[in-house]
Amino acid sequence: MAENPMYSRQRLARRLRKGREDSGLTQQQVAEAFGWSPSKVIRLEGGTKPVSVPDTMVLLAKYEIAGEEAEQLIELAKVARQPSWYASYREIMSPEFEAYLAYEESASIIRDFSRNVVPGLLQTEEYADALFEAFGVREATREMRVELRLKRQKVLDTDAQLYFILDEAALRRQVGSDTIMRHQHEALVRVNERPNVTVLYVPFRAGIYPLFRSPYVIFEFPDSDDLVTYLEKPETEELLSEKTPKSGQQSPSDYLDAFWKLEHSLASDVAQAFA
Repeated sequence: MAENPMYSRQRLARRLRKGREDSGLTQQQVAEAFGWSPSKVIRLEGGTKPVSVPDTMVLLAKYEIAGEEAEQLIELAKVARQPSWYASYREIMSPEFEAYLAYEESASIIRDFSRNVVPGLLQTEEYADALFEAFGVREATREMRVELRLKRQKVLDTDAQLYFILDEAALRRQVGSDTIMRHQHEALVRVNERPNVTVLYVPFRAGIYPLFRSPYVIFEFPDSDDLVTYLEKPETEELLSEKTPKSGQQSPSDYLDAFWKLEHSLASDVAQAFA
């Protein structure tokens, strides 16, 4: 799976922080060793800015990290400084959604619950265009948004495992013409035939089920035990991390548990919705 620059930066930052801790050094001691400000070490370990290759190399030497692991971390530093493929779309993205794309591109498992519309990764071009038009997005911006949405779908061709649960409302709600909806339904059935993709739906007969909630996406990563959840609310977007929980909010593991229960209790194969 191709590395995403933002996610590579975060991976490198976590490993550098662990290397310092394993070496028994404080951030202040590292700063003094290289004549840096303490704030620079904090930024490097926070993953907010890319770490230069020279800085990575001197830190690896200081922490006595060598061999294959050092080569991998230097490669992460190189990747982290490259522009992401979606950099040219930054004008139409919020910071939260840009981070979302980094996680989407880097995750090994993606779980998506959608209540009102078909998820972006599964939308046909005509469905996406009709949806943005209904939202009142002007034509020039709409073209960029549709293009970005279609390019994101390359994740379907990776080794990532993707699970989608749609409320039946997302299948029945008219977006555009009858033809657009028919093509969208056919596309859902086709993509569900991929070995790495599962598309389920919760029928209307389930009523207002206990796990009915706002849309969310859960990301799992191949080299980390962290979970990240993206919440899409009416006026905001929010990212939650299992390692940095927010007081008074459900954790990503809570959302994972809810998804699992829904998948194994009320959800059915999407093809059954059109039988």
